[in-house]
Formats: sequence, C-alpha cells, structure tokens
Amino acid sequence: MSPFPSSIGFPSGVFGEAPLRLDVLTHGPGWVALNKPVNLPSDDHPWQENAAHLVGELRVQLQLEKPEMVKLGLKEPAVAFGPEPQVSGLLILADRTSTLAAWRDAIGSFQLSFTYEFIARTEEAPAEGGLCDLPLGMDDARGRAFVSHRLGKQAETTFHGGETFNRWRRWTATTRFPRRDQIRAHANECGLRIAGELEYARSGRVTLTDTTRRGRLNKGEDKPLHRCLLLHLGRIQGLVAGVPIDLTAPLPDDFATVVKRLGKAG
Repeated sequence: MSPFPSSIGFPSGVFGEAPLRLDVLTHGPGWVALNKPVNLPSDDHPWQENAAHLVGELRVQLQLEKPEMVKLGLKEPAVAFGPEPQVSGLLILADRTSTLAAWRDAIGSFQLSFTYEFIARTEEAPAEGGLCDLPLGMDDARGRAFVSHRLGKQAETTFHGGETFNRWRRWTATTRFPRRDQIRAHANECGLRIAGELEYARSGRVTLTDTTRRGRLNKGEDKPLHRCLLLHLGRIQGLVAGVPIDLTAPLPDDFATVVKRLGKAG
C-alpha cells in the first residue's frame, strides 16, 4: 500500500510565481487536515474576486491523476472548514461522498471548538480577556464583516490574554462556530489590534525595535519582522460523528520567529 503523503504541492504559476507545498498534519477515513499558509483561499467565495483557491486546484490535480493527490483518498474533495485567506492554520478537506456531511453537521451543531492564536498591541487592549457576543453581518459590497444587532447573526468569541512583550501581547480566541472574519471583527471591537491588520484596524507590524532590549536601533535599521496578519487557527477539538478529535497546527515561520524574538527581548 502506498504511504500517505506528508505534504502536497502545486506547481509555479498556480498560487504565485513559486511552487507551493502544504504539510499534511493528519488524516482519517475520508478527511485530511492541512496546515494552510496565509494569503491562500481555501475555497471559492464572493469576496475573493474569482481568485484561485486550494480545493479547486486540488480537483484539477486529481483530474490529472497526480499521485500524491490521489493518495489522499478523497474522491470528491471539499472544504469542511478552512480559515480565511489572510489567516493561517488548520484546513479540513473531506470527501463529499462520505464524510463531508458529518464534519459540517459537527460544526453546525456546535460540537467543535476552534482556537486561534494572535499577537495584538497592548495599547487600548483590555487587561483581561472575556466573551464578545456581538452579532455579525456580512457586507458583500465591501468584503468585510460588521456588527449589527438588527441584521447580524449570533457570534461568540472568548478571548484569553497570554504573555506580554512591551507593546505586544499573545492572545487566544476560541469559538464554536467561526463566521467569516469573526475573530478579526470581534478583536477590533474589544480593543485588540492584531499585528498586521489592515481591514478592521491599522495596527502596524512587529518590528526589530520591539525585539531589542533598549527598544531602539540606529537610524534606518528598523524593519518589520513579518509581512502578513499574525492570526493562526492552531487547534480544533471536539466530536465528529461521535468520534473525538483533537487537531493542532504549528505556527508559520514568520509568526514563530516573532514570538521567539519577542520572548528573548522580554
């Protein structure tokens, strides 16, 4: 029997000039968990303006009978759950003919817990975490979520503060039903400005200055330590069709580097 692939890849020109490989974190009967990088759409969505997306390109590779895609064992792959393009972390692919319905039923019946990690500014942030239950609507014209008690749908996010590094702090956000951009919108409403945020706030990025003990460098030496939003879906746990699952995804390299350097400077 052929070994299950440890990663899957897409050629140059599909998601940019360079080839792309995604780690396969784990798998079960009819489903696969991948570690999705930032700036990669999981599936088609009106806000993405017909951009290439992972599951669509995977289907193309399957039609071409690319061996590592065939070995995934997904006859009709679909996204059971995947973070937004700007967010890294756990992406669940499931076979539409067998297990997709079970995954979507587990999400819809609040059987799963989704935990995100992020870094946010300490300015204006609450001293402790708590529950944000502001209802969210979706503005398709602007491509963003918004708070509305009249038009919004139920959304709940619980925030927990972690280690503080001068102007920045690590946080986790947990929800049982993540609506699109829910973590980003709720974080902003709670005064949590996520590093690299451009849509819901202008938080700036973690720079070299933030990681030096004296807090400053020579003129012209400062530079950002990351290019993207520091928000990562790190854990999914709960029950799918009565079976316990506990999935984790390691931080992407730039996020992990920021954490390491902030820790050394703290």
